[in-house]
Amino acid sequence: MQAFKTKLKADIVAQIEVMGGRHDEASIYDGPVGDEGLTGGPNSMSWEINGDLASVTGAGVAAILMEVLHPSVMHGVFTQSSYRTDPYTRSRNTLGYVLRSTFGNTEAATNVIAQVRRVHGYVNGTREDGVEYRALDPVLLAWVHTCIPWAIMMAFDRYQRPLSTAEKNQYLKEQALIGRMGGAEDVPETVSELEDYVERMRPLMAYNDQTRQFVDFLLGTSGDVETTRRQRFESWMGLHGAMAMMPDWARKMTGTAHSAFAERFLFRPNENLKSKIVRWALGELPCKTMALARVTGCGTQSTTAPQDAVELSVA
Repeated sequence: MQAFKTKLKADIVAQIEVMGGRHDEASIYDGPVGDEGLTGGPNSMSWEINGDLASVTGAGVAAILMEVLHPSVMHGVFTQSSYRTDPYTRSRNTLGYVLRSTFGNTEAATNVIAQVRRVHGYVNGTREDGVEYRALDPVLLAWVHTCIPWAIMMAFDRYQRPLSTAEKNQYLKEQALIGRMGGAEDVPETVSELEDYVERMRPLMAYNDQTRQFVDFLLGTSGDVETTRRQRFESWMGLHGAMAMMPDWARKMTGTAHSAFAERFLFRPNENLKSKIVRWALGELPCKTMALARVTGCGTQSTTAPQDAVELSVA
């Protein structure tokens, strides 16, 4: 039985790393002793919440879909990203951005934020409705940034442990620093500010043909990648389950709204089970272990060579 559990854990971890990467680069997570990085170190809410991979990955598809409900973000992703041809690399890079900015040493975290800004500098265009946009627009950067910690916080609160308002406010404030360093303006730092901000942004959201094609890709029904019926069902469950954390208007707009009965007895249990499996199999993230050793001065050693810096688009 123990051998079976060990193999099962190894298989789950291997699958997680294929999709999200390992994230144990010495150049990122080692560093000067006592360096707590950008988000506050071991006593921060960011280390607790973003260190829970189950919450980060469980929030991922909801965060991405909320981001691309902004037509300008969607157009940039649709026309200038590689999500159709290289989805695994993109998922690894996006997860890497969250982990590096949270657990990386100060220099490395600052550099990765700066690099993402440089990449965004090449993303601009004109939407189908004639509206011009640029990815470095502080308004777009604020929306893209906010959707990530918002969704992660919701997932942690629902499937790990309930968060107090004070804890949520602390987390949002810590994460707002990352957004501002990336060029975003008016980033919400409290739950109240977040609620007001989302309501202000709501009229700008839309579900157009590009969004429909993007959702089809997420569900495995676009034809870009051959999928089995089981894979399509799991993707459908994952997308709809993740969106259950988001506001009613967003679920109605994206066709992911369901009855309270379905959410309580179908989607929530499924998401909760997936979260528990990830925590059981993985334990503490390598990057968090390394970062803690960096702060405390108890040395650790990475198991992989430094990787190239991330290549993120607006999602």
